[in-house]
Amino acid sequence: MSRSRWTGLAFGCAALAASPMVLRAQEHAEEAGGSAIFAVNPGLIIWTWVLFLLTLGILAWKVFPAISGGLEERHRKIQASIDEALQAREDAKAMITEQKSALEEARREAQGMIDQARSAADGTRKEILAEAKVQQEALLADARREIDQERDRLREDVRRDAVEISLAAAERLMRAKLDSEENRRLVEELVAEI
Repeated sequence: MSRSRWTGLAFGCAALAASPMVLRAQEHAEEAGGSAIFAVNPGLIIWTWVLFLLTLGILAWKVFPAISGGLEERHRKIQASIDEALQAREDAKAMITEQKSALEEARREAQGMIDQARSAADGTRKEILAEAKVQQEALLADARREIDQERDRLREDVRRDAVEISLAAAERLMRAKLDSEENRRLVEELVAEI
């Protein structure tokens, strides 16, 4: 409370305390036969001031400190509540910042896991492709070897057949009478059979 309010309250209390005396003085002035409102009575003025100062002293001694202490206690509680609210606000800001950093860390870890999985998948794909290439080359080598073996076998068969045909032709030539036309015809037949 401001000082002017305290002063107004003190005057109000003093007026209440002095009102019975004023009423009594007014009654006394009416009995004396004069106008009570405009009459000046020095004893009444002194007692009014004495009561006013006494009331003001009691108020200043007992009432004002109690009211002031209650107001100060209320102010301390309000200030403590404000301080707690500010601290809670700061704590909330700190928690939000902490959660944002934890969320960002989780995102980085997730991205790292994704990148690691991609790297592993690429490595596995490369291994599979390399293994498939090795298997393909092995199959091609086996096929070439089989082709070479089959070609060698066919050459051998062709040689055998050529030797048999040559022997058969030589046998025919020996059986038949040999003349040049007959020789040509036999060679042409031999060539046609080959």
